[in-house]
Amino acid sequence: MIIFNLNCLNCSFSFEGWFENTKDYNKQIKQGLVCCPSCNSIQIKKGLMAPNVAKKSNTKISKRNKSIASNVKMLKKIIEKEFDYVGDKFTEEAKKIKYGETVERPIYGEASIDQTKELLDEDIDVLPLPFTTKKTN
Repeated sequence: MIIFNLNCLNCSFSFEGWFENTKDYNKQIKQGLVCCPSCNSIQIKKGLMAPNVAKKSNTKISKRNKSIASNVKMLKKIIEKEFDYVGDKFTEEAKKIKYGETVERPIYGEASIDQTKELLDEDIDVLPLPFTTKKTN
């Protein structure tokens, strides 16, 4: 279904017309089936109108968000199962691992921004996690 803004050339009255498609509109105009509701003239032309653009569905965004959330949950499970939680001793443990003072293993915990900068300055790779943990040391 398509809606056109129509104008009567005889009395300048504006009105809407609903048609199956543009071809149907052209056919009805040619046959004189479209008339002005004000003066019954068949001298009708399409007026200016904004295109009827349907809004894009949010389903792709919604699916992507659900997928991201699912991936974060999966990542959290893996980290909590496979990594050692070291709490606020993260900076100390990361340095010990880097300099061979303790066994190398994957760890996670908390670090302030300053502590994180310190680790990065010492070429110790760290990543912020997209979740919080409820573990305590």
